[in-house]
Amino acid sequence: MRKKSLVATISIIIVPSVFLALLDVIIGDTELFLLINQRINNSFLDVTCTYGSPVFFSMFFIFILAKLCLSRKADYIATAIISIVTGALSYGVGSLIKFLFVRPRPFDTLQTVRLIGPWETGSFSFPSTTTMLAFGFAIPILVLYEKRQYGIILSFFAYFIGFSVVYAGFHFPADVVAGIFLSMSIAASTSRINNLAVKFLEKRHVRFS
Repeated sequence: MRKKSLVATISIIIVPSVFLALLDVIIGDTELFLLINQRINNSFLDVTCTYGSPVFFSMFFIFILAKLCLSRKADYIATAIISIVTGALSYGVGSLIKFLFVRPRPFDTLQTVRLIGPWETGSFSFPSTTTMLAFGFAIPILVLYEKRQYGIILSFFAYFIGFSVVYAGFHFPADVVAGIFLSMSIAASTSRINNLAVKFLEKRHVRFS
């Protein structure tokens, strides 16, 4: 039953990612970018994608971290630590990969791109490190925290971040898809040390009855 629950939980990340990847292949990366960036734009999305998505994600993530750490339970604190480490690793690995692919950003290759919001404006586009950071934080919460509803909501906000960086004109959809899958790979590696982290914290008397 536990394995079935874990598979169902992971599918919350995998299924939309696979669907987005297929959509990108079928429609085309540039065409899908233009559809999101220009053809569905409106004032509501301008505001929510520019300011709402980073604020919603950040506030909810901080709330979860506080909830985990203040619980004073070793397994909860370990989850918080692994989430932070995975997010940092995801961003770092993504930043290094950018220099391997050196893919220009949409506004450097396309003539008409809507640029809105204070998103990252570095030289390279692939993969989206902003997306990797968000999913790096979210996936361990989703997989390790027993209260799955928090991880589901955080994952939704992470997807909103991914959508926002495309809508705002800073990334192609393929950058976001790659970022999600890369973050999943990194999270799978870091999650394996969860039991070791719990045992270490318990020895340090982090858990209180």
